[in-house]
Amino acid sequence: MPSRDQPSRDQPSRDQRFREHVEQRSVVMLTYLNSLPRAAPFTLMLALLFAGLLTTGVLAFAALSLVAAFLGWLLYVGWPLMSSAARVLRLGSTLLVGAVAVNQLLR
Repeated sequence: MPSRDQPSRDQPSRDQRFREHVEQRSVVMLTYLNSLPRAAPFTLMLALLFAGLLTTGVLAFAALSLVAAFLGWLLYVGWPLMSSAARVLRLGSTLLVGAVAVNQLLR
């Protein structure tokens, strides 16, 4: 008999339910992104990245935070399908953009 802290094997854990919820909600956005021209999301992220790097203060922080949030979302959604090397690279890039965002805010 499972304890109160551990879910039974038949019931998904809270983490599994959360992941399923995020994945279900992400399908709409991923479908929309897939319907756009291939260059559109890339161009938008590149524009936000350059805006964040070429300015300082709150504007730079906001632009880079949007890039970091987008990268983090893609990282979370794609995590189960990624190799270890891909996970490390994507996590590192997400953390780097987040660190630069904080640095730009504090400049």
